Amino acid sequence: MKPSTIRFSGMPGPRREWIRWFGDKEGIAVQRGVYQYSLSPFQLKVGPNWARGYLEGALRHLKGEARFYTVPFLFGIGVYVWANDHYAYLNSKANHVEGDK
Repeated sequence: MKPSTIRFSGMPGPRREWIRWFGDKEGIAVQRGVYQYSLSPFQLKVGPNWARGYLEGALRHLKGEARFYTVPFLFGIGVYVWANDHYAYLNSKANHVEGDK
């Protein structure tokens, strides 16, 4: 549902009434105190560039937090590489020959 582009200051009520209700024919009052607010057409068009805003925000956040996740990530990669090399060595012929001595 698309919101209305016009916002009014309020409906006439029991307090000071500047304009009569629709259909009331008891006299024509001068309109005073009615303020009209509208939204910019650029704010109503949320479709274009919505992905760019999310992407820029995510990249800015990741860049700011990089120092907190790069060190553990590199440590994890190092452990993974060492474990794979060590596993390959344990299952290699060189380890079997060395273990027999």
